[in-house]
Amino acid sequence: MKKILVFVVVFLLGFISGVLYHHWMGGTDRVRISALETELKARNEKLDKCTDALIQGLHANTPPSVTTPK
Repeated sequence: MKKILVFVVVFLLGFISGVLYHHWMGGTDRVRISALETELKARNEKLDKCTDALIQGLHANTPPSVTTPK
């Protein structure tokens, strides 16, 4: 009976320490991923604005189509 109790206590201590370690070490990764996602969103928005401006500029500079009389 003592062996089972010791096994359960060791298992619980290991489980709790593993969860705490994962939580502490995983938190830094989550923060880094969140920062990278924020930076990616900002760059995508900037790219979209530049693409829209380029498209609008190209359309504004194109000469009107000339129709030939028939």
